Amino acid sequence: MANENAQFLRLFGRRIRLGMVGGGFDSIIGETHRIAFQADGLFDLVAGAFSVNAEVSTATGKTLLVADDRNYLDYHEMAELEAARPDPIDAVVIATPPHVHSDVAITFLKCGIHVICEKPLTRTMEQALQLKKTLEDTGRIFVLTHCYSGFPMPRLARDLVASGALGRLRMIDSEFASGGAGVALEPDDLSQRHWRFRPEIAGREGILGEVGTHAYHLIRYVTGRTPSRLSARMQTFVDRREVFDNAYVDLEYPDGAVGRIWSSYVATGNQHGLSFRIFGDKASVEWREEDAEYLRFRPLREPEVLYRAGQEGTSEFVSRSARFRPGHPEGYIMAFANLYTETAFAIGAVKAGRSPEPWLKNLPGIDDGVLGMQMIEGAARSQSAGSSWVTL
Repeated sequence: MANENAQFLRLFGRRIRLGMVGGGFDSIIGETHRIAFQADGLFDLVAGAFSVNAEVSTATGKTLLVADDRNYLDYHEMAELEAARPDPIDAVVIATPPHVHSDVAITFLKCGIHVICEKPLTRTMEQALQLKKTLEDTGRIFVLTHCYSGFPMPRLARDLVASGALGRLRMIDSEFASGGAGVALEPDDLSQRHWRFRPEIAGREGILGEVGTHAYHLIRYVTGRTPSRLSARMQTFVDRREVFDNAYVDLEYPDGAVGRIWSSYVATGNQHGLSFRIFGDKASVEWREEDAEYLRFRPLREPEVLYRAGQEGTSEFVSRSARFRPGHPEGYIMAFANLYTETAFAIGAVKAGRSPEPWLKNLPGIDDGVLGMQMIEGAARSQSAGSSWVTL
């Protein structure tokens, strides 16, 4: 990958100029994005509107050495002024709560700026469809940071499914069930709640946007399949909580396969809790993010195979996704960095007048976001109708 990165910089002639909306020092995810996009040296953070809190926003920009005239307090002003500069940002990272994703993304897309957006795509399906229409009209690049698809072993699982090694798929299960004190308890002072637990920001079913869409996207990414029906059962276990903190979503697929997504904030003792298991009539695969270097492949009548990231014998795509030799664990941040680097190559292709599709085909984008919103909307309808089955 190092040679590819060096070649990109020679051809592009500079690093990609990046702006950021949200992600200030009071943000959980902001620093993760910054570490990830700096990993390969392909981006420079040159502008930002980092927080709705003016003091936090200004202090974040100064600490990150953003020039004063590009350290904005309003993202509308940022988009307009950046687009008018001789050296505008090429892309913007959106690391805000989801209820403003749509307006931020549309604002920058209309100014000709590519967008890299946190999940879930938007707060509502209506916003998602409006955003998709704007993207189609502007022809810009849009990447949704479902970062777990950047891990080498889910990418290998995807190759195995596509090759037919699992046979006909029967059961497709994924879970994102954590239970640390930060999510399993409400604060004593409810005014200190994180936005994910505020129904006016995330919705009562916000758990599906915050963690469920990751699990849903991951099994869609690996299997290439989208369910046709679902049934949801959502619960609230924590006292004084106004949103669901546990959700089971059963899935049915057009070809007869079945599946389930389990999303939870109250799986006591679990740490991150992201995993998938996919069963076919010939073999199965299993992956856990907390043991992310390994993919278990279990053929029906042969010994189990334990694949490890970085080993030889995988596809070029999987091999390129692992940066180090086996025995040197990479982890979450390098998976996130893979998405940023592939996005850089896509932006570079556009600038060079070439198609970005060879890179975009492996990246989560607007359609993944819309399908995630479709799942959330369907689950909410199912819950309201007594967990009945609803068509997607």
